[in-house]
Amino acid sequence: MNNCNFIKIVLRKIPFKVILFLIFIILLGCSKIDNNLEISNHDFAIYLLKDPNLKISDILTFELVNQDSLSLAEIELQQYPWLTENDIQMYDFSSHLLYLKHSKYDYLPEPVQLDVPSSWYNKPFMVVAGGLRRYVGIFRGFYAEDAWSVPVIDCSYNFLYPEDLLVISWQWFNHDDTDNRNDSVVMEALNKASILHSGLNLKLKNIGFPENSDTATVEYTFTLINYDVDDLYILDPEKMGSGLFHYYNIGPQFVKSDGLGVRTASFHKPVIPQPSGTWNPDWFIKLNSGDSITRTVSLRGYPFFPSGIYYCETTYQCIKKIPKTQRTLSDGRYWIGPTKSNLITIQF
Repeated sequence: MNNCNFIKIVLRKIPFKVILFLIFIILLGCSKIDNNLEISNHDFAIYLLKDPNLKISDILTFELVNQDSLSLAEIELQQYPWLTENDIQMYDFSSHLLYLKHSKYDYLPEPVQLDVPSSWYNKPFMVVAGGLRRYVGIFRGFYAEDAWSVPVIDCSYNFLYPEDLLVISWQWFNHDDTDNRNDSVVMEALNKASILHSGLNLKLKNIGFPENSDTATVEYTFTLINYDVDDLYILDPEKMGSGLFHYYNIGPQFVKSDGLGVRTASFHKPVIPQPSGTWNPDWFIKLNSGDSITRTVSLRGYPFFPSGIYYCETTYQCIKKIPKTQRTLSDGRYWIGPTKSNLITIQF
């Protein structure tokens, strides 16, 4: 008996409904394979979700709520990504700043007042790397429906950057263990696409309290290490002074172990550059690739610190509005931040 006759005999003995079911399963599997192939065509991509009504609350859950979250594999994505490695000149992994090849407004479906259409506000996006779904984030407008600890493309915050820069930010205290942007698979995919730049590493070393009255003073030491292949020009507090440095940098942030809320130098009055909005190349120091600098800075303007245990981190920022035409020098480039430090524990 040849193979064709054997198959015909087998098919006659299988109920027609079973055959239809098997065909459905095969077609469903093919559609999933096609979808995965579409995703795997890119080393790095940001996708919008297929269902415009799907909220971040449908994907994530509060820790105190006893319900299942929607897994990344279950989320249907739009057929084509919003951004891919082909749209990106470089990705700074220390600031998670995307240096786009064109204006970010060129990648939007309609003209906007700020950075993305208002219909995207509070909607999730997904980062895919190496064909794998890595994490979800959210587009944030002027208001947010809920506070979810996920990476954010903040429309009003991105407005502070030039048109070719887009930042995926982390707006929460203590990013060490929970910041999905630092995913190793994403890093490997960016490296494979030849768009990865390591940028700066910020290490918070010491915290002191020279004055702890109604208006407290904090003295802190930090080290910046240039892990990038490029030589970088960065803001130096020794060149510009503490007051002007803290116009661009808010200084250390503290959370008391038995309390809520973040303690910052809210009473600090920074020095405002004159004229407002201008910047001076003399404020910068060149940090060669592989080198580091350490600086100690004082910042007055914190509320009184009661005795106890505090968790502390800081953020280092540089000037955001450096246009593309001025960003690259003959011997390096201006680094644009921010980047977060490690978390340290203090008891006094």
